[in-house]
Amino acid sequence: MFSASPRLSGPAASAASRTSWPGSLVERALRALANDYRRPTGPIVVAAFLAITAALSAVSAKPALIPPVATLLGLLATAPIAVIRRFPATAIGIVLAASAFFLVAGRLAWPPSAIAGWLIAVAACPVMLSRKAAIRAFVLVEAIVLLAALPAMPSTTPWDATFAEALAVVAAWGAGEMLRSRRQSALDQAAAAQQLRYLSERDMLARERASIARELHDVVAHHVSMIAVRAGTAPYAIGDLPQAGQEAFGEIAQEARTALTELRVVLGVLRDPGRASEAAPQPRIADVAALLDRVRSAGTEVREVMTGTVRALPGSVELCAYRIVQEAVTNAGRHSPGSRVSVNISYQAAELIVIVRNSAPDAARRVQREPQAATGYGLIGLRERVAMLGGQITAGPGADGGFAVWALLPAAPEAR
Repeated sequence: MFSASPRLSGPAASAASRTSWPGSLVERALRALANDYRRPTGPIVVAAFLAITAALSAVSAKPALIPPVATLLGLLATAPIAVIRRFPATAIGIVLAASAFFLVAGRLAWPPSAIAGWLIAVAACPVMLSRKAAIRAFVLVEAIVLLAALPAMPSTTPWDATFAEALAVVAAWGAGEMLRSRRQSALDQAAAAQQLRYLSERDMLARERASIARELHDVVAHHVSMIAVRAGTAPYAIGDLPQAGQEAFGEIAQEARTALTELRVVLGVLRDPGRASEAAPQPRIADVAALLDRVRSAGTEVREVMTGTVRALPGSVELCAYRIVQEAVTNAGRHSPGSRVSVNISYQAAELIVIVRNSAPDAARRVQREPQAATGYGLIGLRERVAMLGGQITAGPGADGGFAVWALLPAAPEAR
């Protein structure tokens, strides 16, 4: 909380210690008070010491107050410091009230430990109370000090003692203000450092997003575009191409163009995450039928079952469900050629259940297929999507040699 002073050696250190001794003493006292405030047992130890001292001083109380009254006031002027952190307003109020009684009715019986508790309470006002309450307490304390010096009061004292007490109140208040300003400065510095870290991380993420976008645009988009061009021109370049081959090249070209469209959406999100792309709306559950038609045209047998009352759901939920089906049927065609795929989408009262299963791959086609290295990024992405929505997802092999993906998505009806 407090910055250390630079170390000096030789004559310079001696001169510095002679000239700055009062300031360094105040600095050390404030540092000790701050550290003591952070320790839960600190106020209790201080209050116990002051209370015991005040009780012992009551035995030798002057005739201004009888010992029982002096003892009670001494305890009230010191013991509440033990709970000043938990009940600051109440503790400060009791200490200042008891000290005010000492000032007005029995100043000569006012023990030094009670005076110390009084100054601690005054210093704690700007630290623990609201600004308005702290200023009100300061004005009342100074007014009581001046009121106790009036000739009509029973415990009249010389003017210089009253002046010293008034200055002590100002000094204690100033120490509390200094401590409060130091704490506020430390909080402001911590908040500024946190904000700077946040801005640095956001800038780093923005640069990383821009780098990924450039790579996708310069490499992936180029290759996908070439696939679309080659697939679109292949029927004209190859003579006597069967009708089935022309349709296959047409589907490849169409899928490549669709991939380019979605890639442009991803690039836009990477470059500006807060921008919504109205030109390219995200797919929803209604688009699953078209997706499965394309999968069937590629030779995969797919059966779709939809249960429950179909209703509009939040866009994030519908997009997640679409991506789950898309990834699962794509993996089935890639890793289990010749398998049969079933897609079940069930609308529940407050959730959506998506189940995609595929049977074991066809043995003949499995032998002809080259082994592929599985990266696992698709399922990882699905788990991240589902986790962001607060849902659940499981994926793993089945007893029949196939594979199953099960997902539950919280899906309250979309607000109209």
